[in-house]
Amino acid sequence: MLKIRAHHLLCTENFVNKGYSEDFSKNMSEVIKKLRENSEVKLIKDLDDICKHCLENLGDYCKSNEKVKNYDEKVLKILNLSSDEKYFWNDIRTLTCDIIFSKDRREEICKDCQWNELCKEVEAIRR
Repeated sequence: MLKIRAHHLLCTENFVNKGYSEDFSKNMSEVIKKLRENSEVKLIKDLDDICKHCLENLGDYCKSNEKVKNYDEKVLKILNLSSDEKYFWNDIRTLTCDIIFSKDRREEICKDCQWNELCKEVEAIRR
């Protein structure tokens, strides 16, 4: 079972292997591959399997913890999900696409993220 931060439901959808470190990109690609197998995931509000090679990962704490925890809480609230609960990836991905992406709510959650402009580019291409 993978542990995934709630806001990473958004990041995995917009990931294009651009602008990240090689180690981060490799890990993110591997996690996404596992997720696409409809893995069981535990949604959390802390460092997860994607954070492994993130430059913000300080070992047992995220450098931007307050900001990203706020993203996690917003995602959980909008999707009416709970942290520390287990879900199947396909179910929560569908929910995320139906409630957040199809209704253009992503920026409401993480407009101050350093990757926001890249996400907007990816979303524009997808439309």
